[in-house]
This record gives sequence, C-alpha cells and structure tokens, in this order.
Amino acid sequence: MSVELTTPVTIHWDLPSPAAETPMLLRTCEGILACKPLVLQLRDPGPGLGAGTAALIARLADARLAVHLTVAPDAFAAAAALLPHPALRELLLLVARPEELPAAFPPPPSGDRHGETSFGVSYRVTPDNWRLLPDLVSLCRERGIARIVLPMQRLYAGEPPFLLGREEQRVLSEALVAAGGTEGCQLTIHDPFLWRAFNPGIPFPQGGCQAANTMLAVAPDGAAYPCPTLPVSLGDAGKTPLRDIALSREKRELRQRLLHSPEGCAGCGELAWCRGGCRGRSYLLHGSLGEIDPACR
Repeated sequence: MSVELTTPVTIHWDLPSPAAETPMLLRTCEGILACKPLVLQLRDPGPGLGAGTAALIARLADARLAVHLTVAPDAFAAAAALLPHPALRELLLLVARPEELPAAFPPPPSGDRHGETSFGVSYRVTPDNWRLLPDLVSLCRERGIARIVLPMQRLYAGEPPFLLGREEQRVLSEALVAAGGTEGCQLTIHDPFLWRAFNPGIPFPQGGCQAANTMLAVAPDGAAYPCPTLPVSLGDAGKTPLRDIALSREKRELRQRLLHSPEGCAGCGELAWCRGGCRGRSYLLHGSLGEIDPACR
C-alpha cells in the first residue's frame, strides 16, 4: 500500500502570462513555502523572463527546497544569468519541435556544489509532434543534452487530452530503437503509456496516481488542483493559504477516491503495470474518476 501524505512533496506552479503583479506572486509563493515541499516545479511559458519570475527566484534563494524552472526559449538566457543559485537545481528549456533545441547550453555556472544547476529540455508531447520524439532524442544525444522531461499535460488549462493508443505506442517504441535508443538519457515521463513506449517491459515506477498525495498544482489564475492533469479545483491559492487547501476535507476525500482503481480495471492483468493510468484524462473525457483511461484500450 502506498504511503499517503498530509502535504505534498512536489508542487507544480505555472506562472501567469503576462505576469501578475510581483506582490501577488510573492504572496502565493509564501503559501507554497508554508507547505514545506521538497520540490517546486516552476514554469514560466511567457515571452522573456518577467520581473515577477526574477523576484520569485531571488526569494527562493534561501528556501529549503529544490527549484526546477522551465522557461520559453527567449527567456532562457535571462534565466541562466540568475545562476549560480543555491536552490535552482534544474533549468529546462520549453520546446515543441526538435529544431528549437539550442546548439549548446551555456557552460555550468561557477560556484560550490550546492549551487550547481543542470540544464535540459521540456518537450510537451502533442498529436502534432509525438512522432518527432525519436528525432528529439537523437538530436539531444548529438548535442550532449542528457536531461529530457516529457511534462504532464495542463488539462486544467483547457488543453485537449492527448494519448497514445497501443498501436501508436508500438510505432513509437520501434522508432526509438531504430533511432539509437535512449541510453544515456535522463528521462522523466509522467504518462504510463508514454513510459511503456520508451521502456517496454518495465513497470511504470510512480506507484499509481499521485494527485493530491505527493503533488499539488497551482494554475496561472491561482486555482489549486490535485495535479496538472486532474481538473478538479480544490480552492484558490490566491485567497486561501495553500497549506489550508492541502489539509482540507475536500482534498482528503478526493485522495481517498483516487486510492481505488477505476471500476473498469477490475480483473485486468495489466493493472499492476499501469496502476490505473491517468485519472485526469479519464475524468475529463468521461466525467468520472471510475472510468478506464482511454489510452489503455
């Protein structure tokens, strides 16, 4: 049985674009820090690096957590200029096509080991670009980029749910092998079926849906969610301290519902492998947490 947590280990925070006023961002930041997470996944997809984002990074310099910052290509140089930084563990470049990869990342910043930051890419997989994943992996390998993150969909932001069916998983898996495989890549994959395409025969490692358990998410408008892919609002982190939301009855009750596998998965021999799939995707498509993830069909 998985351990159920009172407050999350990881908080995903997508910043508004255009950026909100700096005082508002800092208030939300204080609410996040009060939850005492170990990791803050901070994403600023806007053009350039806003003053609010820079102020947040400065505020987090003495925070006891690891900050992972994802920015758009035209903000990457400004974000890299903030280094070295004692809490910024990872700086990711948000790309949608392999050709957006840089020829090279800047050299690692000088400073003690506590301030080292690694570089990598965050590639949002969509119906238009999933077939380019082998090209992305190959180009990253050629350019010495080891770190590749395939982030969770932001279904709370109205993104249409994307999934790979079984045949598409097979096609992608074979194409990855033909392109040289993924040896040497440091991959983070949140979708169990994308995971299967990259790692056939290896069970999904995350122990089932972790929404409202090891993670919470804060959307650009301040709404708090169980995770970026489960569009069930738990409250407004701009009005209610996030720690109160994390300790709320609504959050606990939702987590209890997620502990049970979808009813349609009963008796399935693959349940121990996929752990019930993506609960947010099935909720958005079927309006129920009890339906099978359509990627499993």
